[in-house]
Amino acid sequence: MKHKISMTAISFLCNITMAGFATQFGMLIEPIATAFNASTTEVAVIFSLLNAGALAGTVAGFFVIDAFGVKRVTVSCYSLVFLFAVAMYLTHSFMMVKIYISLIGFFAGIGLCIAGTLVVKIWHARLHSTLLVVQDASFNIGGVIFPLLTTYALSQHLAWSSSYLIAGIIALLTVTLSLMTNFSASEDHLSSNVISKASPSEWNIGILMGGFGLFMVMLSLYTFLTWGPLFLEHKFGEPFIKAGHIITEYWSAALVGAVVSAIVVTRVSVRLFLVTVLAIASVITAVIVTTEHQHWLPYLAYGYGFVCSALYNTFIAYGVSFVKKPSSKNISYILIAGSTGAMVSPGLTSLLRPYLSLQTIMYAIPLFYLLTCLLLIASNAMAPTKRAEYDGRPRAA
Repeated sequence: MKHKISMTAISFLCNITMAGFATQFGMLIEPIATAFNASTTEVAVIFSLLNAGALAGTVAGFFVIDAFGVKRVTVSCYSLVFLFAVAMYLTHSFMMVKIYISLIGFFAGIGLCIAGTLVVKIWHARLHSTLLVVQDASFNIGGVIFPLLTTYALSQHLAWSSSYLIAGIIALLTVTLSLMTNFSASEDHLSSNVISKASPSEWNIGILMGGFGLFMVMLSLYTFLTWGPLFLEHKFGEPFIKAGHIITEYWSAALVGAVVSAIVVTRVSVRLFLVTVLAIASVITAVIVTTEHQHWLPYLAYGYGFVCSALYNTFIAYGVSFVKKPSSKNISYILIAGSTGAMVSPGLTSLLRPYLSLQTIMYAIPLFYLLTCLLLIASNAMAPTKRAEYDGRPRAA
């Protein structure tokens, strides 16, 4: 049990580290552009590099983890994340920032594979949905802490990369805990639990839609995180730092929402939960992008963060609820789909920015949520019927 708890803590730290690099970049576009005399469009593309690296790391993770072992890969990856974060803090080259952020994304992406795989493999099936949602809460903790740190750093005229340096320190903490954990004591359990590498993977419309749905949701979310502060600055004339508070408000509510979601998914079907959340998210984001009442925005941001707090890992739970024995390939597919959405969003919207207004780009967010909701409803009707034990509710050990 001691080793299982320690490995679960490592999976949470993996999520917090990634949050340290991914959650506040909308607040950093303007400061980085100023620091390197670049356009905001050029800077926004950097964060596609982060997510492209994470996508590549997600694909690589399921090969290197099997080849070299969980402990060795964890220690190596997060040691490198720490070193690249320090290098990025020290560099004065815009090109080197692009290289460092890509490499950080790659090794942190492998870390997300480690995080998801550990939780699914070392705990009994009845805890999968709950722990995957709780894992989102750990990401949301980073989503609260790091935007606050960024706001403080910018207001005190500190380097834009200060909060990234702290994320690197979290990576170093992950390395330290990994070195103190006896992974080998759980290797037999890891290889014999619910996920079987030898078994052929089961595929159906439900799990395929789980991956595509996560792609659409991450596309929407990262559009909001990338352009939200600039959108508010342009629409309402807010100072950029103050407009960036919408990101902190989102993640603050997301932390509370993840805790509530962890309780809810133990009592209702994960499929019903997910469809309901997407419908509400569509309504809230529609109001955010169309309202002329500036004083509504903090409450709307809190509501958006609250309902969308646990979508990432809930989609994993949703997808695997359609198969009897979820395989590593099933989970890898959903993770890759999510990483692809996060990668595509900043780059695609940056390419569209010269031709479309920010208002038009933001209109896509509620439409994507609504489309995803409707597609999931359709996939629920088309997917093969499973026994109740596979409907996303907790199962007996």
